[in-house]
Amino acid sequence: MPLNEFQREILSELSRDELLDFIDMFQKNWWNLQNNYILYINNEYGEEAAVKADAHCFPANAKVQMYRLRKMFGLKDDLKSLRDAMILSTIWANGDYQIEDVDEKRFRIKVTNCYQQVRRLEDDIGEFACKPAGLAICEAAAQVINPAAQVACLVCPPDDHPKDVWCEWEFEIPE
Repeated sequence: MPLNEFQREILSELSRDELLDFIDMFQKNWWNLQNNYILYINNEYGEEAAVKADAHCFPANAKVQMYRLRKMFGLKDDLKSLRDAMILSTIWANGDYQIEDVDEKRFRIKVTNCYQQVRRLEDDIGEFACKPAGLAICEAAAQVINPAAQVACLVCPPDDHPKDVWCEWEFEIPE
């Protein structure tokens, strides 16, 4: 849904920092919806249904984001474009993460603080087995940028993981 004239008028008066805060708020709002939707499905139908729903719905959103980012920023099919698209997407906005370049064909994203998982632990409902959804999301997103892109999950719940790493993903564009 495009911005309407009233939204454009208000947003055009914001400073650069206010616009960045506005974008940050929208990312948080999106993740709030996603987290609540998964929690509802989990509570009503069980974790298996929540994992299936997450793995079905979230990749479609990731694809749309990648198509839009590719168009808006003129991204190509190279590794830098894939890395930039991942950074600009909301995929990783639900926590703190690090990006590490492995070599000229690969980079890794490591989530060091996942807000959804931490909240689940605080609420004493246990970790969410997000690995199937994570893999589906990462593959769908990466392949929009380059159909030959490959994704490997190095660790993700329900896997055992270090306390300071929730999940880690490796992205590669083979030559």
